[in-house]
Amino acid sequence: MRIELNCLQKIYPESKTGLGSITAVIPPSQWVSVLGPSGCGKSTLLKLIAGLEEKTGGSIEQGFTKKEISFVFQDAALLPWKTVIENITLPLRLRGVSRSEAEREAQPWLKKLKLEKFADHFPSQLSGGLKMRVSVARALITKPKLILMDEPFAALDEPIRIELGLELRELWKALKPTIVFVTHSITEALWLSDRVMVLQGQPGQVALDRELLFGIDRPLSLRASSDFQKTVEECFQLLRSHS
Repeated sequence: MRIELNCLQKIYPESKTGLGSITAVIPPSQWVSVLGPSGCGKSTLLKLIAGLEEKTGGSIEQGFTKKEISFVFQDAALLPWKTVIENITLPLRLRGVSRSEAEREAQPWLKKLKLEKFADHFPSQLSGGLKMRVSVARALITKPKLILMDEPFAALDEPIRIELGLELRELWKALKPTIVFVTHSITEALWLSDRVMVLQGQPGQVALDRELLFGIDRPLSLRASSDFQKTVEECFQLLRSHS
């Protein structure tokens, strides 16, 4: 299922900010990263796609049901009174899945995201990186077809951010959901995704919308290549001119 945005707009009257007229088509299983300065409507775009905000103009068409969409926020947003496995299984439990079945479903995600020995820990006992792994596992356990990610790695140290990026890319290659990924990091956006959209202005408008032909595998060494660095510079200049 693809997402079609046709002159999509969301303006907040009190501040005159939000999202300007955005037109784009996101095909199934594509990973799109959205870059832009604060206040240009990046998070608003995610909320519009998820149906959490009402548009003020244009249209949005997408065939995903609410059960097929997962949202990962910058804050891991874990329930502090629940253990790691209880947080991960929460979406299934809310759908009426038994505890034993939900925990069986969680086991592969505990393994894939290196959380097995932390299953009975509470969020207060986890580092920031581990909390985000739990958040990602919780998002993936329902096998969503669309994942919306709002700066999920922003608060993490660079080595952990890179490690989680690699792991998420591998999971995406295996599962092939559609991902719309908001980030302030140009390098992260270009390294992880198939396509980058750069927004400018308030309300935000599309300044660049480009497919990234860096191949399916994304070794860390890609970030040092001349083609990659050339695209980094282009995005940087667009963002700097409207900062």
